[in-house]
Amino acid sequence: MLFAVTFPALAIIEIVRSDMKSPLAPIRWASYMVLAIWAIWLTQRKEANTMTLVLSTTWFFSVLSIIEALFGVEISAFDFTTSFGLVMMLGVFAGTLSAGSRLVWSSAVGLSIALWSITMGILLKEPVEVIGVRSVIAVAGVIFTTALVSRLFDQLSEAIARYDKATLLQHAIATCSEALLVQTDVFAIYEAVKALMEATAADYAYVDRTVQIDGAPHWEIIADARRNSNVHMGGWKSGEYDPSSATYRALSEARAISIHTARLMGEERAVYERDGIVSEVTVPIFVAGTFRGSIGFVSCVDDRSWSEAEVETLWRASHMIGAYWRRQDDQEELKASNESKDRLLASVSHEIRTPLTAIVGLAEEIANSRSMLDADELVELNGIIAVQSRELAELVEDLLVASRAEAGNLSIKPDMIDLRAEVESVVRGVRESHPSGKDLIVDGENVKAWADSLRCRQIIRNLLTNAVKYGGERIAVLVRLVGDRAQILVVDDGRGVPSEEQELIFERYYRGRHSPTQPGSVGIGLAVSRQLAELMGGSLRYVDAYGESRFELSLPTVPKETVRSVPMSADPITSSVDAAFRV
Repeated sequence: MLFAVTFPALAIIEIVRSDMKSPLAPIRWASYMVLAIWAIWLTQRKEANTMTLVLSTTWFFSVLSIIEALFGVEISAFDFTTSFGLVMMLGVFAGTLSAGSRLVWSSAVGLSIALWSITMGILLKEPVEVIGVRSVIAVAGVIFTTALVSRLFDQLSEAIARYDKATLLQHAIATCSEALLVQTDVFAIYEAVKALMEATAADYAYVDRTVQIDGAPHWEIIADARRNSNVHMGGWKSGEYDPSSATYRALSEARAISIHTARLMGEERAVYERDGIVSEVTVPIFVAGTFRGSIGFVSCVDDRSWSEAEVETLWRASHMIGAYWRRQDDQEELKASNESKDRLLASVSHEIRTPLTAIVGLAEEIANSRSMLDADELVELNGIIAVQSRELAELVEDLLVASRAEAGNLSIKPDMIDLRAEVESVVRGVRESHPSGKDLIVDGENVKAWADSLRCRQIIRNLLTNAVKYGGERIAVLVRLVGDRAQILVVDDGRGVPSEEQELIFERYYRGRHSPTQPGSVGIGLAVSRQLAELMGGSLRYVDAYGESRFELSLPTVPKETVRSVPMSADPITSSVDAAFRV
């Protein structure tokens, strides 16, 4: 652009100052216009090599000066001093724009200008001292000025490149953010990854998700983008993490990692070479403090180093994808919560309707037919009302406890309690409130436990009523001291809980097994019981045993602050169960 403006200006100046009658003037002006047209043409090209134009212009002014001095004619309105300045300036441009070593180029250009200056000095018959000084100025001036201008040119080019790169990355982040905020399907991450890749020189960009398979961490790519179809990534779609590898350690510790295949060794290098990876940068994606995946750039051609801006862009994208996954998790939890509430309402309405119907119906029967009922019939009806009322009260109590626990308002008041006495008290109540004809045995020691008496009885009651409703014909409640933990084992000779349901039964509103003679429950008793046990510093679990159903409640025997975890031995419990069933 500079030359496109300069050449027409020079032509106008020469037309004004030079001899209009000179036969060579039109040739000189035409030359200027040719150079101007050439410069304008170069400005229209995306990749223009201006070196040829600069050298041609330098030779043009040099040849004009030599012709004028050699033949004594006036071709240009500029004298030799002006031409020398122009040639020096063009020499600096040539050195700055050179593709190779600038020192070599600037030295060659400086020597060429010095040789031209000596030639002109001889033709103009100038003193030797003037010729020598001008030659030194030509060489030194071109070299040092080229070095200074080149440095400024490089700094400006780098600043422009950084600005352009930052603009591209900011645009990519904006596109990524828009895709993840607006869209809710899998294509949102695809669009985000594509935008990120296009803002860098990466050949491949990806997002993978961490999954557990057979207890081992694995990864699987869920979205990727390629710069072109020639990028071949081998079988790089899923795989298993090596927990001892530097990559897994860095990602699981929330650190970015840059990998250069040429620096790897052994099997790890062979894997990266097989997948066509030359260099890679990866940052982890965390959701609520959990390592859930990663996002990265891959170069398949150059062993390039990744800039801080590119790594920072990956971090920003990882935070946005983590938030996107968190929103998806929250939506799934909300959906599951709504479904569980619907199930709860259906179950509660059924569970409450049954005892209420019995209570209201029997109460009306007593009120309307009191004169026709004898004493035994009244006692029987009142007994049924009492049983149904207790069931209703127990259901309401479980629901209230679950609600308070969920809101964080459930208080526990632990103290030293006699666990055997608490068990016997609950067993007496269950025998009265849930008459079933089943054998209910209590065995064990007088063990002290550090627990809330009310909540402990609620857990035992839930375990026993569960066994009465769904268990076998013989139920044993065993109280034992194992290490420094007090244990209550509720065992029945029923068919047990299927392996796939052994943890699900402790989830709220889960309704698993159904007795052929009992309706389905709300599915909250076991969930509340486990939560109460954990609040008291204990645990509640289902123990897998062939041909039996076992629930094990473990409670501390000292205040929670001094509780130690001691391995539990199953042998004494097993022998006690067998002994109880032999009674």
